Amino acid sequence: MDKQSYARYLLQFMDEEMDSDESDIDEAQFYGYFQMYMPDGKGVEATFEPLEDGHAYLQRILPIYEMLNPEDFSGPAVPGYFHSKAGDVPNEILIDYGRQFIQGLKDLMLEFSKKADTIDSANYLLGIEEVRIIPPGSIDGIRQKYDPEIYETIFDIISEQKMYDEPIEVLDEAYYSIACDYWISYYLQWHRYKLNGDPFAAYFELYRRGYSAIFSENKLYIGS
Repeated sequence: MDKQSYARYLLQFMDEEMDSDESDIDEAQFYGYFQMYMPDGKGVEATFEPLEDGHAYLQRILPIYEMLNPEDFSGPAVPGYFHSKAGDVPNEILIDYGRQFIQGLKDLMLEFSKKADTIDSANYLLGIEEVRIIPPGSIDGIRQKYDPEIYETIFDIISEQKMYDEPIEVLDEAYYSIACDYWISYYLQWHRYKLNGDPFAAYFELYRRGYSAIFSENKLYIGS
């Protein structure tokens, strides 16, 4: 199945139709696609059935539905994104996830060092002074002062690994719209990049517990 055939296959779940002679279907049309299956994910498995490696994508996506609270979907207004309410997670566990995340990114930089200029970002990660837990509601302020180097390097690495004509690319915007977070999108699609390790696994564990992690001022800040 090619990219456009897959896009047309997905449209049937959105109750949308396009004429056979109509122009190519853009990824932006699937923004918010996975929200259709909130809160329990029932039916989402059909999304990946045409893909040879669809099971790998399905196993990644299911936990984002498990973290939702069905009670949040019982009223007239429902959440537009996948957010988990922050639980009472001990600081030492959060810090351990933070350190795992830093190590995972270091390993990614090392793997890619012969293919791209990752020296500055690797040195940045080596120079991280601490993992700091901040009070609830403080993370957005930190987000405004993020250190761009590491984010730009990871974006470049992922971009080079993508095959833009493969069917799963149709859902790229849909993956981003889950949390408006590229790193969550990378985690959920990690299978497609054919890189070693799982560097965003610890980041995802923080996310599904209701936390964010931001690199800023040579620290990794974690907060809800």
